[in-house]
Amino acid sequence: MEAIIGAHARLLRERGHDVRVVCGRGDGEVIAEVDSRHPDVETLYAALARGEDCSRDFEILRGRLRDKLRQALPPSAVVIAHNVLTMPFNLALAAALHDLEEIAIVAWTHDLAWTNPRYEPFRQRHQPYSLLQTSRPNTTYVAISQGRRDEIMSVLQLRPDEVPVVPNGIDLEALVHVRAATSDLLRRAGLEGPGPLLLAPVRVTRRKRIELAIEAVAALRSAHPDVRLAVSGPLGPHSADNRAYSDELLALRAQLGVEREVVFLHQFGDPHPVDDEMMGELYRLAAAVLLPSESEGFGIPVLEAGANRVPVVCTDLEVFREAHGGDAWTFADHATPKEIAAAVVSALSTPQARLQARVRREYGWESIAERIEEVIAGAA
Repeated sequence: MEAIIGAHARLLRERGHDVRVVCGRGDGEVIAEVDSRHPDVETLYAALARGEDCSRDFEILRGRLRDKLRQALPPSAVVIAHNVLTMPFNLALAAALHDLEEIAIVAWTHDLAWTNPRYEPFRQRHQPYSLLQTSRPNTTYVAISQGRRDEIMSVLQLRPDEVPVVPNGIDLEALVHVRAATSDLLRRAGLEGPGPLLLAPVRVTRRKRIELAIEAVAALRSAHPDVRLAVSGPLGPHSADNRAYSDELLALRAQLGVEREVVFLHQFGDPHPVDDEMMGELYRLAAAVLLPSESEGFGIPVLEAGANRVPVVCTDLEVFREAHGGDAWTFADHATPKEIAAAVVSALSTPQARLQARVRREYGWESIAERIEEVIAGAA
């Protein structure tokens, strides 16, 4: 959960919010009694679990927390409280937050003790246990999944429109070990975002037929409006015609209106900004590798894509067949851009590819940040 809180704080700061982390220990504004491992808090938890009458100690701790929170939190604050109001680890903190009626709270609900048999001793109807099934006024309860939403509505007697669902996210680039330099290049090239990233790991030379890839991307936009194509290689080094070819490709890109969708990475640095390690990162981020070459001597990009578990869409060349052994999406040498686009759509329609697309679209932190902001705006 600490990682989730850290991600929320980072995302909101990046979007211009004044974020303060109040915690029991660690990095932030420390109020010791907020910590569920504080000796007084642990002692109280154990006594409540045994069903003992500890109302005096409870009220003392509740008052200390209430006073310290009131000093730390301005009345205009929106407090995001993770698992505090629905779990029993620090019921005095939950009670103190109930007392601060002037403060708007977003109760980020990962778990509910009231629906978990492990917390049976805390499922009692009297105070302070009943706090776990009592909705606090001036509070927005956020569920991290539809299942948790159903539980919140049942326990707290709330309507569906009162319980927004904002799932936990993942840092996709960190997960696939993308370095800061690569993240910066992706940002400058406009390749961030939830749409499928197609990778053409080729030099800019005529026999790679990059024009077919550009035309295929234009045809793909109806099925995948957020598609991107990254051509990772530099200009071919041995032909003066490659500069003219590059100019033709840029003109075609402009003519088809896909200047945002098709990116030539050699334009973002001199010397060429893509090294071998970055190529591995690009493969891991790609939804598919697209190779419309008219001829090749070998199929290294096919092997690299396979090693990185990326589907390959390529011309039906003998050398490519030798490399992929039939495990690729192929199109005829004379295929039209629409036929190439159809092969890409097919490659992006496997269960694995659909799951990857869903994760990028719905569970990347950048996508979730907007939903967090909407909840805060509604609670303020």
